Amino acid sequence: MTFTWFDPPFRPEPPHSNQAYGICFTGTGMIVLGACDADGERYWNLLGGGVEPGETLEDCLVREVMEEGCARVVQSRYIGCQRVDDPEHPAGPWRYYQTRFWARVELLPWDRQHEVDERRLVRPEDFLRTLSWGSAPSAAIILEAGLGVEAGHRQLAGRAPHRRAGEQLV
Repeated sequence: MTFTWFDPPFRPEPPHSNQAYGICFTGTGMIVLGACDADGERYWNLLGGGVEPGETLEDCLVREVMEEGCARVVQSRYIGCQRVDDPEHPAGPWRYYQTRFWARVELLPWDRQHEVDERRLVRPEDFLRTLSWGSAPSAAIILEAGLGVEAGHRQLAGRAPHRRAGEQLV
């Protein structure tokens, strides 16, 4: 298989894109990962999953982050996608896209309900070595893009006027 990264504005929609995963940041700047056992090993991944019929990519992201990470997506932004070319697919050569988002999330109490059985918060500097596929070139691209959006988001939040409850901005 080969993987090719595409930056925005290129954005394939379903059915050409069959996944929506997010690099999910908490309000304190930690990144949320989920884990499950795969092929006898612990597998740490971004939160997200497969697009269901009729879903938008954003709908998929919101649903999967809630299901897999017990976290509510408060904001999200598309940061790119990777094209997967699988010439050895059993049904014949197959090409599809996996979309990636930056997301700000609000953690809810942990209540495992799906295949992800553990949630972990990691510092950005520990992200690549914790992510099971962190050595893949796309992992560094996703981290860089996610940190860029996160920095811009924090900068804007820092510039937002503060007000007391009930006080209007003029």
